[in-house]
Amino acid sequence: MTENATPKSTILIADDSRLTRASLKAMLGSSRILHEAETGVATLSSYLAHKPDIILLDLQMPEENGLNVIQTIRQEYNDTDTFIIVLTGEEDPQLHALSLHTGANDFLQKPFSNAELLARICVAERQTTITRQLRQYSLKIRQEIELVAHLQQKLLPDKSPLIPGIRIESIYNPSGHASGDYYDYFTLPDNRTLRAIIADVSGHGARAAFIMGIVRTLFRLTQSRSMPLNDTILLINKHLLDTIGTEVDFVTLFCIDLDTQNNTLEYINAGHCPAILRHSDGETEILHSNIPLLGFFDIQPESLQCRFEQGDRLLMYTDGFFDWQMPDGELFTLSHFLELVSDLMSVQSDYVDSLQNSLTLEAGGKQNFRDDVTALWIAMG
Repeated sequence: MTENATPKSTILIADDSRLTRASLKAMLGSSRILHEAETGVATLSSYLAHKPDIILLDLQMPEENGLNVIQTIRQEYNDTDTFIIVLTGEEDPQLHALSLHTGANDFLQKPFSNAELLARICVAERQTTITRQLRQYSLKIRQEIELVAHLQQKLLPDKSPLIPGIRIESIYNPSGHASGDYYDYFTLPDNRTLRAIIADVSGHGARAAFIMGIVRTLFRLTQSRSMPLNDTILLINKHLLDTIGTEVDFVTLFCIDLDTQNNTLEYINAGHCPAILRHSDGETEILHSNIPLLGFFDIQPESLQCRFEQGDRLLMYTDGFFDWQMPDGELFTLSHFLELVSDLMSVQSDYVDSLQNSLTLEAGGKQNFRDDVTALWIAMG
């Protein structure tokens, strides 16, 4: 067989009549791999042993009837690929409909001609070939996405900037293999200012990861050029407009410059979740969006500023934290999340662990986020 040749199909003939099985084998010829079974139990055993492409299945068999065999293959073994052709001598339309509803792909009314059998088998073989090719393509795409995800992980910062008194904790839990979430932080050339960002691209997968790569590259560019925060966002938005301006994609982000000498926090919130700033005296500020999301409009970003002093803490996060269902079926809302987070902001260390543990309790002991989940926690002192 050449490299691109179609492999022989494997067919399981399941019928309690030895004469019927012999007739079917004769009709199918030697160009296919054939196996036999005369009971329902033997059919399932042979199915597990040989993984046939096609099953010719008599409905009336001892031990397990054909409908039970179909149900077991489809539901217990979760196999939707094997092509099942039901053989029946019953002229009962309801039985035919029931077999198809249970999971059969086709049926043949006994007696049938050689030509009709081969025609149905050819249809089944074309279908199994297409299914096999789709599985191969899907595997290749999955491998590519896993490679993208691996590269994304490598692009995340692996250590905190060495600014005395600044502590950083992070969460990065993508819901799939490639994520639209992104966070980053580094020290500007003055060695006293921490620049940090958290961002979220609409959608998931390779497309979102590609767009996020653009944001990351442009943001990192400002590390060496000492570009002001306003100009940084202007640059990112301009390139997004050039890249996705006519598409439906968009980016939300929250970025900061934390000046540890002047104890100031300069920030821009571009359509992103409101960050939470807790001061050492217990007062909490919610830092809402002050400019539109990026990738849609020309904008003139203007940063805002507030105090950030010894004992203050900042939480930046993506919307995956509150876009999930609680055990009672209700949505875990932003207001619920803000209330929970505000109560936790007094934690001195290991804030990320405390947050995840609290969310797990809210979820009844099991937390399954529907979206990417990313957060940065920054504390002074």
